[in-house]
Amino acid sequence: MTIERSAPTLRAGHGGSDFAELRRRVDAAGLLDRRPGYYLLRFTLAGTALVAAWAAFVAIGSTAWQLLTAVVLAVVFAQLALLAHDIAHRQVFRTRRPSEIAGRLVGNLGVGMSYGWWMDKHTRHHANPNHEELDPDVSPDLLVWSQEQARNARGPARFIGKYEAFLFFPLLTLEAFNLHVSSVRAVLRPGLPSRKLEAGLLLAHAVIYLSLVFTVLSPDSPSRSSWSTRRCSASTSAARSHPTTRACRR
Repeated sequence: MTIERSAPTLRAGHGGSDFAELRRRVDAAGLLDRRPGYYLLRFTLAGTALVAAWAAFVAIGSTAWQLLTAVVLAVVFAQLALLAHDIAHRQVFRTRRPSEIAGRLVGNLGVGMSYGWWMDKHTRHHANPNHEELDPDVSPDLLVWSQEQARNARGPARFIGKYEAFLFFPLLTLEAFNLHVSSVRAVLRPGLPSRKLEAGLLLAHAVIYLSLVFTVLSPDSPSRSSWSTRRCSASTSAARSHPTTRACRR
């Protein structure tokens, strides 16, 4: 679809702003129509990948191969977060109630990110994109978004602001942790709708996640013990062949 740049052409016959006319054209082209089949496929693939990744995590046990499952889980969690984003934009469900239920299950329970907090922040971002005073996504923190913010920055933000072009992508690796921390802060503050429910789902996510991690990667896990047994057996065999070699201590 080709959209002319001429403002008078965009407004012709309809009146209003350029954006209003652009929105009418996008709607007429069906670009914002919901696609149930597409999201059914995405949810199925993401859910299957999540179950398969955790099953592989348990099966592999406490070995260095877990670095591969960590990469896979990172991709899966990112896909779940993107699904929560689309749910918040009502691209999956038309009405509020099913969107909130699905959003909290995917966001809070699945990813460990507060759906209510994120939706409020993201809505204000879209209402005032890149507005320094009204858009929470460009509020100065570790990163600054304008020359004025850079001049007023203090402490670590001032140092990072000097080298932000080089540090931006490395700092993005901490964004997931930042979302978790911000979610916990949000449920601890009064004012968040369904705060107890959101807090309970976040707690359930943390308990399930940490239980799996500390059970499978525990020093006493069966896979580690089996690996240690094989290593000791090999060491004992080597000691028998070479008397100077110290055998594995039991």
